[in-house]
Amino acid sequence: MEDGDSKDLEQDFSERMETLRSFYNTDALEMSDAEVESLTPILNSLNDSNFRYHELEKIGAGGEKRITLAHDHRLDRRVAMARAVRNGAPQDLEQFLREARLTANLAHPNIMPVYNMGLDEEGEPFFSMELIPGDSLKSIVRKLRDADDDYRNDYPVETLLNIFLKVCDAIAYAHSRNVLHLDIKPDNIRVGEFGEVLVCDWGLARVINGEDDSVGMETTDLDGDILNDMTLSGTMKGTPGFMAPEQTQAYGVKTPQTDIYSLGALLYMLLTFKLPVEGESANEVIQNTRAGKVISPRRRRPDRRVPKSLVAVIMKALAFEPEKRYGSVMEFRREIQQFLSGHPTHAEHAGWITKTSLLLQRHSRVAFILIFFLMLLAFVISGNLVAISREKAEAVAARKNAEANFQLYKKEQQVSQALGEGLGEAVSYTVRSRDFVNAASMIQLLETGLKENIDTVKRQNLYEQKGILHFVLQEFNAANDSFEAAGQSKRIGQLRDLSQKYSEIKPVDNKRLTDQQLAGLFREATTAHQMTLFYVYYHHMRRRPSRAKAEDYVPLAAAVLDKLNYTNYSKKNGLKFKTDKNGNALNLSGSPYTVFSINIIGVYRRNVLTPLQLKSLDISNTRLEHLYELRGMRLDELNISGVQISSRTRSSMLNQVNPLKLQRVLLDINTFPNDTLDALRQKMEVVDAKSEAARLKKEQALKKRAAKKPGI
Repeated sequence: MEDGDSKDLEQDFSERMETLRSFYNTDALEMSDAEVESLTPILNSLNDSNFRYHELEKIGAGGEKRITLAHDHRLDRRVAMARAVRNGAPQDLEQFLREARLTANLAHPNIMPVYNMGLDEEGEPFFSMELIPGDSLKSIVRKLRDADDDYRNDYPVETLLNIFLKVCDAIAYAHSRNVLHLDIKPDNIRVGEFGEVLVCDWGLARVINGEDDSVGMETTDLDGDILNDMTLSGTMKGTPGFMAPEQTQAYGVKTPQTDIYSLGALLYMLLTFKLPVEGESANEVIQNTRAGKVISPRRRRPDRRVPKSLVAVIMKALAFEPEKRYGSVMEFRREIQQFLSGHPTHAEHAGWITKTSLLLQRHSRVAFILIFFLMLLAFVISGNLVAISREKAEAVAARKNAEANFQLYKKEQQVSQALGEGLGEAVSYTVRSRDFVNAASMIQLLETGLKENIDTVKRQNLYEQKGILHFVLQEFNAANDSFEAAGQSKRIGQLRDLSQKYSEIKPVDNKRLTDQQLAGLFREATTAHQMTLFYVYYHHMRRRPSRAKAEDYVPLAAAVLDKLNYTNYSKKNGLKFKTDKNGNALNLSGSPYTVFSINIIGVYRRNVLTPLQLKSLDISNTRLEHLYELRGMRLDELNISGVQISSRTRSSMLNQVNPLKLQRVLLDINTFPNDTLDALRQKMEVVDAKSEAARLKKEQALKKRAAKKPGI
């Protein structure tokens, strides 16, 4: 079609649309003012003369500003509103507004965006920012330092390093705009629930303008004469421990390397949970910083086992002299990326042994298979070469060269066939190990084995095992394909039917079942597949969000408890779970449960009640013998009255309940030795269960009597 033809068609289409629009013209309809107003609520909100924001509650306050939660009624969203803490002088308000304008001019995904700036109804300056649910990096580090299990699962070293990379992205962008942050620390970094990382608080930031301040960065349109706080000139501003040595001097020259030092201190904190310099006070920390007394992370926290490559990177970033630090934030960032990708960092000056070790780690699976196959190949070939050499010698001696060459050809064919059989046996042996923990890797190995020329029975076994591995990962469609290729098999049994059913419930393989759907799977499966179900649970919990609701997990907890204890108790009676202002509580009084943990020996052990986030647990009148079954839980109150605890368990009672962090325990006092009770009372409140029951009964009677008493 020519360009002229397309233009004619476009014009014809426009004329038709105009005709239709005139035919359905609603503008000609007469409507009252109230009707028009009801159709334009957003437009009407712009004419509202009231203050745009409605403040809801206080979020926090620092030395420079206080933050409140506010509702923007024009855009109908919640924002964070900042106001100056010091507002007595115009200079204080000007510094507050400088931060808002500077931050608003730094448009980057990892820098806190500023939405609006102005004066409220009383003439007080404010600016509004994005509201990010989540934690500050300082809070995350504190939880990790306190060994909080949820945070340790959510924030392994790899995740912390990826957060650090996003911080580097934000600072690198700011440097490209000739802006130095000068106050990089965990408290000024927000981490959202969905991976957001935002660098906040640019109150001490400095814009570098002019030839005197040039540091080789790109030109910028930010005006340092307006945005820089001249009152800070000649003063020391920053956070002890994160300030570079030159920043601790009143008139020290600030460069991008000043921020790089702070980034090094931040990385040091993420890996060791401590500052890079010691000190009993802020003044002592500053003095040690000026003296360059940075302690190596491995010497400061030998238990953390910080990798040598990262130690070298940190120590270079924390170099006393700025010119010995990294030349730019992007150069620093590339070093962390090198480590995450399994390559040596430039700072460590790795030798060939380190480089080779990292190469093997990056390709560990391929290296293992290659070494195994090479050993097998060497064994087969060496044995056959001996035989071939002997036959060749006999052929030469007998001067039968033609026959010797023919025999040599036959032997080479046998070697090739033996090698192929050896590969198949290697794959089959690996499959029989039933490694369901590394299910994804095992599936790849099985796919390699299926490409080999193997007999029908072995192929069927490989497809059966591949289907079970897909089932464990909740990849039911892939499992159906493998079971179909395997044909009829008693080993698969009920798994084929369950896989077909749940592929319809969850059609997309890379998604996971809900807790309630997985509970249904547990109840339908027979005990013959109990260990397979435990691996399904293992992979499910690895993918389950740590902040998922405890109430959603109740059906799954009930189904798993029944499966662990070979009973249908919860199916008939349900779990007595409730939540109130005191937290979540579970009443298992009189239940048949004695096992609460899934235990895959040498791999995994998890208390199935932990995700319920219980504060109170009642296991009175059960047959539980050892409180070690409750490991992994953090409770405020535990009721063990009527539990026939063994005498050995009673003597070590304190050791068993200490990890639970109990504040209150209810028990039958007359069944415990006095020394055990005394030891418990030093740690928590010990209550006699019978006396407590009598007290509660009396309270209920008094309430009933008061309710029946006629009013005056």
